[in-house]
Amino acid sequence: MAVAVYQQSSVLSCPGGCVHCCVSEKVESTVLEMIPSAFHLLRTNQAKLLLKRIEKQADSNQCILFRPDLSHPDSGGCSLYSYRPLVCRLFGFAGNRDRQGQVKLARCRDMPPAINTTSSDSGGETMASGDIPIFQAYGIAVTVIHPGLGTRRMPINDALSQALAKVGLILHLEMTVV
Repeated sequence: MAVAVYQQSSVLSCPGGCVHCCVSEKVESTVLEMIPSAFHLLRTNQAKLLLKRIEKQADSNQCILFRPDLSHPDSGGCSLYSYRPLVCRLFGFAGNRDRQGQVKLARCRDMPPAINTTSSDSGGETMASGDIPIFQAYGIAVTVIHPGLGTRRMPINDALSQALAKVGLILHLEMTVV
């Protein structure tokens, strides 16, 4: 909710067709953040196929959930947008504190500047700390839910694989106990 409020007040939006986040090999997540995706994939019988695709592309950390738009080479989107992890929900609309305690917006280089920011000496955009969601606060909230699954960040495909294994085991145990 805070991200949506900030997005509206800053009038920030991702440029149409931009997929820089999705094709980056640096996107990381926790297993806990990928649990909703795992449940959806198992319920819709897509998990085995996705795990095979992850295994085939083991040398790449590009998100396996990204689907390119074949008619437009530099565009596409998330195949599980409703179940995307925290980093995908926050990037461009949240920030981190710099060494001076100022909040610095983490946004895509192609995203236009927010309207309620000021330029800092370090070259980034800063704003009043109450205006922008902070990545660290959301990360702590995830960790509190389940410290074992919500703390360690890893490449997004690894997090999804581990989430699928955990959810698959839970569903399997539920079916065998009944």
